[in-house]
Amino acid sequence: MKNNLALLARAVDKLQRHERPVSQLLPASQLEKILDLSLGENGCSAEVLEAAISDYLHYSPDVAQPAFCKLLYSGINTPALLGDWITSLANATMHTYQVGPVATLMELELIRQWNQLVGFSEGDGVMVSGGSQANLIAMMLARHRINPATKTQGANTGQTLVAYVSDQAHYSNQRAANVLGIGTDHLISVVSDDDGRIRPDALQIAINRSLSKGHTPFYIGLTAGTTVTGAYDPVRACSEIARAHNIWLHIDGAWGAPVLFSNVHKHLLANSHLADSFAWDAHKLMNVPITAAVVLVKQAGVLKDCCGGGGGDYLFHHDENAEYNLGERSIQCGRRADALKVWLSWKAIGHNGFAKKIDYLQSVKADMVERIEQHPAFEILAPAHYLNVLFRYIPQVPYSEDQLGKLTIAICKTMVEQQGPYVDYARYKGKLGIRLILANEAITVEHLESLLLQCNDIGKQLERTISASVQK
Repeated sequence: MKNNLALLARAVDKLQRHERPVSQLLPASQLEKILDLSLGENGCSAEVLEAAISDYLHYSPDVAQPAFCKLLYSGINTPALLGDWITSLANATMHTYQVGPVATLMELELIRQWNQLVGFSEGDGVMVSGGSQANLIAMMLARHRINPATKTQGANTGQTLVAYVSDQAHYSNQRAANVLGIGTDHLISVVSDDDGRIRPDALQIAINRSLSKGHTPFYIGLTAGTTVTGAYDPVRACSEIARAHNIWLHIDGAWGAPVLFSNVHKHLLANSHLADSFAWDAHKLMNVPITAAVVLVKQAGVLKDCCGGGGGDYLFHHDENAEYNLGERSIQCGRRADALKVWLSWKAIGHNGFAKKIDYLQSVKADMVERIEQHPAFEILAPAHYLNVLFRYIPQVPYSEDQLGKLTIAICKTMVEQQGPYVDYARYKGKLGIRLILANEAITVEHLESLLLQCNDIGKQLERTISASVQK
């Protein structure tokens, strides 16, 4: 154990070296030739293991750096990191109170706090691996409400169930429709408005069309913080439609839910209490090590009713702690005690700590948007209500949309190759742009100034190279 702790200390020291670039990405075919990934009959020395750990860290992106703006998570949450280490040390599992007593009570407190923020006064929930599983369970709950016999008899009911999400919704909805036997053809993609939000009028039209075919609408999945632009779907208008047709209303707040911490910005997610279920990823903007998420429900008991079953002969004993056996709310048996890392970070900084982070990043975002809008070489491709900024470089000579897309990709790839800021590209309503994600509270205006300068310099260089190539 002491040797392992010493190795961990050296790994942490290496990871935190300031001169380390944010990314040292190599093509997979090249990296395979560099690494010793072989597994054999005999074991190896501690030195070989440490070398493997060193390679692992060297070639992994440094997500703690302010220059990592690629995905919906970045930065480092020290109390949560400590919790992740302790969780592995204890190796508790979360199916029964007996084997995860403290973690169970921590998870229940987290669920109470999350429900309070969302507005579910009498709800419950269970922690899950991520927003994808939360969305799956939400759709499963919706199916259970419309036809509880599916749980025991299968989907042989003669009904054609139909679900509805925005055209900006996360792809996990397609996976859920597949896994649950709904069928992806019966997951309707509803058009969004210019702000990237689902259009309630188009949602109503889609439902009417389903009803005219004799189909059964059963699920509406809204998004709070879409993946590309950070848009928030209008909850109240969609909830009125859901109530009128007895449709389950779910909000995928995997990315955008933490805005509820902020008194200044929580209006973006107004009326969240009108939903039936809610997804929240703590491993995104709360910076808890992956994975840690939760699915919340307005009505206590529905999770157990839908997901529960089996295990009573040997696992779920009807003793004085039976009500604390969270495994009966879950679709998992073995489940890691992710509550500790979330609880420790929340305990350390409180509601106000997360609120300050949201408010700070929103102010940095606003500054960045203003700089892009005032810069003659850039344009914003979508409104930046949350912490996603989608923009692109515009050459001095006319480019086709296809050429602009290729230039955008080239700028992102070149910046990584030059060990600069790590951003990604994304398509929104037919246009490809640079997707900047602000999730690390260590980022400053100066960092973003540098990023914009590098995008501009690389864009100009690529533009000259392309022009020279065309002239030849």
